[in-house]
Amino acid sequence: MNIIKLNAIDSTSQFLKDLAKKSELENFTVVVADEQLAGKGQMNTVWHSEKGKNLLFTVYVELKGLPVNLIPYISFLSAVKIKEVIVNVLGGTSKIKVKWPNDIMSYNDKISGILVENQLRQQQVDACFIGVGLNVNQLQFPSHLTKANSLANIKGVVFDKEILLEKIILALKKVMYVDYIINNLEKIKQDYLNSLYKINTPTMFMDGDEKPFMGKIVDVTDEGLLQLEKEDEQIYSYAVKEIKLL
Repeated sequence: MNIIKLNAIDSTSQFLKDLAKKSELENFTVVVADEQLAGKGQMNTVWHSEKGKNLLFTVYVELKGLPVNLIPYISFLSAVKIKEVIVNVLGGTSKIKVKWPNDIMSYNDKISGILVENQLRQQQVDACFIGVGLNVNQLQFPSHLTKANSLANIKGVVFDKEILLEKIILALKKVMYVDYIINNLEKIKQDYLNSLYKINTPTMFMDGDEKPFMGKIVDVTDEGLLQLEKEDEQIYSYAVKEIKLL
């Protein structure tokens, strides 16, 4: 396992993508940093982290030949496997869920964010970069982050970040390859739905016009779209930038 450790960097994902342009990377090369100065999540949100307390890393995964229509399954699988590791280190709690598309929640608090970026070649996936921010040992968060938490706060112990990183990478290595994804589409999707935060629960959302409405998550499509049943009992599909869960 090739792990590149950095003190501080703008973005582990950008560093690894730049490195991939200059040289051939070993599969599952990891870049991990104590501090990210410009770490990003979904929709260009900024990931806040106290220096040295959390896991901030990106993994390079070769997926040569994976059809582009299966790209959402990379996110499904990444989120579920990282969630499973978190459940394991917390002692088997059932309160860890995946918030669409791929945040990890403890009850109603966010403990991890995942951003998958893909490198394409001739209408197929060549590789992907799985960027992860996981709140591990940070005990306090800025006042504007009212729904953030960490593993240390939940469990009441300090975690060894290196051991935790190794567990996550090993979990990804077991499943993150083309044949596994193609041959396990139904299982991957069902595991994701079984892990989904607020599924089948009436919840407040906000659409792109910033209008709040009540809806119920009923499914996620193979394209990664969130499907909601609204109060008119009709099903509506939304992409990431079109809706926000309140």
